[in-house]
Parts: sequence; C-alpha cells; structure tokens
Amino acid sequence: MGAEFEKSLAGRSSGRLKSSFVTKVVAISMVLAVALLAGGCGLRTLKKDIEEVAEQAVLEGHARVRGTESNPIVVVVYSVTDKQITDLFLLPRNGPFFFVLPAGKYQLAAFEDLNRDLSYEPGEEPATLMTDLELRAGERRTGLDLVIDPGSTVHIPFAVKAFSPERREIHQFPALQLGTIVNIDDPRFSEENGKLGLWDPLRFLFDVGAGVYFLEEYDPHKIPVLFVHGAVGNPSDWKYLVGSLDRSRFQPWLAYYPTAPRLDRLGSGLVRAIAALQVKYEFSRLILVAHSMGGLVTRAALNYAIQNASSRRVVHVPAFISISSPWNGVSGAAMGVKHSPVVVPSWEDMVPDSSFLTRLSQTALPPECEYSLFFSYRCEGLLNGEANDGTVTVSSELAMPIQREAVRVMGFDESHTSILESREVAAQLNAILDRARIGKR
Repeated sequence: MGAEFEKSLAGRSSGRLKSSFVTKVVAISMVLAVALLAGGCGLRTLKKDIEEVAEQAVLEGHARVRGTESNPIVVVVYSVTDKQITDLFLLPRNGPFFFVLPAGKYQLAAFEDLNRDLSYEPGEEPATLMTDLELRAGERRTGLDLVIDPGSTVHIPFAVKAFSPERREIHQFPALQLGTIVNIDDPRFSEENGKLGLWDPLRFLFDVGAGVYFLEEYDPHKIPVLFVHGAVGNPSDWKYLVGSLDRSRFQPWLAYYPTAPRLDRLGSGLVRAIAALQVKYEFSRLILVAHSMGGLVTRAALNYAIQNASSRRVVHVPAFISISSPWNGVSGAAMGVKHSPVVVPSWEDMVPDSSFLTRLSQTALPPECEYSLFFSYRCEGLLNGEANDGTVTVSSELAMPIQREAVRVMGFDESHTSILESREVAAQLNAILDRARIGKR
C-alpha cells in the first residue's frame, strides 16, 4: 500500500500540481461555495432553524432502578398544558436520558417496563415522578435523577397506553424512524434530501424522517450492521457495500440524519435510536460501519454510550470500521466558520483541532471492539499542500490519536466517494465482519 501511495503522488509536473492545487482549494472551500450556492433563501432558512432549535429547552438526567438492572426503563414527559404525553425515552438498563422540548410546564416520570409493552396503567408498577417542571425557552435543566424503588408506593397519575417511541404526540415533534422497512432505492434516500439535511434540518426531520431504517424484517439469527453516512449523504451511498454483504449472516441497518446539528448531539441521538431498537428486539451485538463525517458521529455515539454505561452493557460492538473519515477535520469547515454569514453548527466541530475532535480519542473504545481504519488517497493533486482523496487530506484521515487505536489501517487508491464502490474495500469489510461474527481478531 505504501509504495502505491507514494507512486500515486510521484511524477506529476509542478504546473499540473499548481493548477490542481488551485482547483482543489476552491473545491474544498466548498463550505463557502456551497453557502453561496444555497443562496439567501437557504441561508435564511438555516438561520431560522438554528434560532428555533435554540428556543427549545433541554432536560437531561439519569434513570435507574434501585438494586437491579434486569428490565428496560421507560422515561416519559407529560405536558401539563396540553394534557398529553409529549415524548418517551427508552433505556435497556439504568442510564442517561434527554429530551428537547418547547417551553412549558411538564411532569417527568419513569417506570420499569417489566413486560416490555411500553404501557403503564395508574397503580401498576412502582414508578418515580417529578412534578411542576417549568421550562423556559432555551433553558438547559441537567442533573435530574430518577430513582425507581421497587418497594415504593409512588405511581404515575396518567396512563401510558401502547405509546410508540417512533411517534411524538404533539405537532412540534417529528416522527422517529425505528426499523421502518424500505428499499435502498427509496426516494427518501436522495441527493436532494441529503442537502436538505444540511440547509433545512427541521424540514428534513418532518418531511424525510431521521432514524434507523431496515431493509428486511428483524432476524435474531443475523448480526445487525449499522451503516452511517457522511455529511450531505444518505443511505443509498451504501448501495454497493450493502449489496456485497452476506445477508444470511448479517442484516444491514441504515442510519439517516440531518448533518447540520452539532456532532455530539447527533451521536447521542444515534444512541437513543439504538437503545429503543434494543428494547424492542433485544439484540446483543452491533457492528458499526461509517463513512466520512459519519465516522465522527459514530465515535461520538460510542463515547456517549461508554461514558454513560451502567455496570453491565447490553449491546457489545465487536467491530467498528471507519472509511475516509476526517479525524482532524477539514480546512473548508474552518473557512465556513470564519466567513459564512450563517454557520452550520456541525462545521464548528469539523474545524481542524476543534475541541470536539480533540475529545474523540480521550474515551477508550469498548474492550471487545476491533477498530479498522480505511483511508482513501486518490486525487489529481495536493490540497493545501497535502495529499488527499479529493475532499479530505490523508493526514486528517490518519490523525495519530485515532490511528493508534486501530487494529488495522488500510489505504485504498480511491477517491473520497469511489471508496464506497470498491471491490477491494468490500472484500476487506466482509473479512472483518466474518472475524467479528466468530469472535476472532
């Protein structure tokens, strides 16, 4: 690999490099270019979305059952104003929860779901309850500790009947896709919708639908493989690699999300979706495959899960494969943050050496996790004076703190996007999945 990589950079005339350098600088400064192409309307829409999100209040805390961790926990928010359940958070075991809510007055409750039916009748199982939570616009309320005592006489004063974690009961909240079965050519998985997730994330959430999609009914005999796309991407980006999977042993799951929000928030949101799926299907293993910025989102999700794990994790991750991920960011994000009239929140995390990127490697991967780092290096010239794959510099793909964690580092003579259609990448990916399946490194 090293010889091929060096050869691919050698023998190019300085004139060609100079011309290509100028071209690529313009291209990678896409953040500015794309901002301009989005036009005033797109920027105004993004600005409005950012302002609306900033008006939402946040509730964060932990829920636990005293003395045991054998059953799922359901955390419920009830709107006193609307007199209905606003949202629901599922936990496979003791763990953290969070809600993003409009300003208002709420009750917060939690119960141990002994029969896994997501239902609660007043006077049923022991529960815990917080009343009179008055939330102001933009407020962040943290440190809420909900402890369910099996011997408690506290009960929830409202019923939770067949409430679905996929759907919120008030119009301010979009549906969350949890196992919706689709075809990988589903029209929702379009280039236009990928762009919508960057420039109008709220419309994406309501009109397209974020979450985890399935390509088949859940099968407990197959290991789920979660594919996480990159910035402005969509699940159809994975069509070739998904098509190469051994579908008798693995089942592909497809994450879909707007790429405008901060990456920590996207990571915790991914954990929330996985937790809800685990409560429903009770799977114990999950393999993660991520492309480009999706690698950063996936690592943020892993970190969130590890940092907030109870004494015994329910889901184990035998393998994590990142493909062409910018572990030390992209220069275009820094230019966008500096010059764009409206800054996409995720750009701030993608700035080289950002605090988000610095924190990523500070939480160790799960002990059972075999991490494989795939990088691409095909490009006609240099980018900011560095080798690259047409979008991300090789030095960012191979950031040393992350590279040290890898069991294997593999380079491919592919561009940032063609790597997802590489026969060799498919072969190496399937070999890793097979080792993970049988528990070998």
